[in-house]
Amino acid sequence: MRIDLATIRSTGYAGQSPTSLLSDWRVGAILQAVALRDARSGELWLKIGDIRYPARIASGDSAGPADGDRLTVRVLRSSPVLALETLSSESAQATEDAAVDTLRRFLPRQSSAAPLVSNLAWIAHGKNAAEALPPPVTQAATRLWQALPDTTALTDADGLQTAIARSGAFLESTLASGDRRMLATHLAQDVKALMLNLSRVLRDLGARPTAATAESATNSPLPLANGPLTSLPSAPATLAVIDTPPQQMNELARQTDGALARMTALQAGASTQDPVLQSMMVEVPMRQGDRASVLRLKIEHEQSRRQDAAARDTWTIEAALDLGRVGALHARVMLQGQRIGVQLRAESAGVVETMISRAPELEATLRQEGLDVDRIVCLHGLPAGDSGARPTRLLDLRA
Repeated sequence: MRIDLATIRSTGYAGQSPTSLLSDWRVGAILQAVALRDARSGELWLKIGDIRYPARIASGDSAGPADGDRLTVRVLRSSPVLALETLSSESAQATEDAAVDTLRRFLPRQSSAAPLVSNLAWIAHGKNAAEALPPPVTQAATRLWQALPDTTALTDADGLQTAIARSGAFLESTLASGDRRMLATHLAQDVKALMLNLSRVLRDLGARPTAATAESATNSPLPLANGPLTSLPSAPATLAVIDTPPQQMNELARQTDGALARMTALQAGASTQDPVLQSMMVEVPMRQGDRASVLRLKIEHEQSRRQDAAARDTWTIEAALDLGRVGALHARVMLQGQRIGVQLRAESAGVVETMISRAPELEATLRQEGLDVDRIVCLHGLPAGDSGARPTRLLDLRA
């Protein structure tokens, strides 16, 4: 199928110049594109990079790609119009089906990483009978514990970015990059890679996840929901109350497999997206001295539906964290262009008072960065529950 771009003028984003991209396109170049369809007129657009181009079907399938289809295209010619030839097409439905199949397999096995990281702390600090575990298990668990970011590292943008990059959410994309030097460094610090290593070590030494006691399992909120985030509560080190090393290894293997299944479910959930509203959830286990907790983040990017140069995309970030005895903390930040709004919530009235007292300092910092602060709100109590289940079909019921 051949697709022509009707005009090289973009109705695009963030002031980017389409000509700067077109200058890099040569005949024979391979590009990735997403097909977008106007809901009313059915008009076709191709999104290449962060820019949308009006397009028309020049030959081949007259119906053309559906909304959300991912295309691999090759540049046939650059004048008098930019002509593209489709090399492959991955339908949005096929992507959705693959993601749903992954969710079906991994959601029943998923569990919060909070109990696992508490046990990692217990092992790494040699508490009680931790030294009775086989040395390979202790070493693998300690490496994983030391790779977790410290809470102080998450207080600046670079530290948070690094923690998210190493959270395990991007392991497969890093593997696919083929950069051996970057890969070697990443694998030594990536949380998912180190969890996989711990799981392998445990199984090699005879650990059986299915042999762990069911009473030790803890419930955790499903990682795929529409409404505001709920925090993952901290958990005690369950290994401290298990008698023998083989039983401890079974428990550790069960928790590791559950945390890995949860990571995979999060990744699958991020792949079933509306092209206009994309959402990603990341959970970052972190160290707090000799304790551990899990920071939950939901990042949403909504493309502007307007077709003018002044249109601005909207970014929304939510964060949820359990603070232990004082309860949970929830934050929501919305950014549109240079305009920003912040909402902070806490279960503890004392924490709310502290946030209110520091709000002017936060506002001043944001303004120094050139942002137009809409408002900063500090509220007592967490957001209302989920507004509804994610519209993903996990089970078919047929007569």
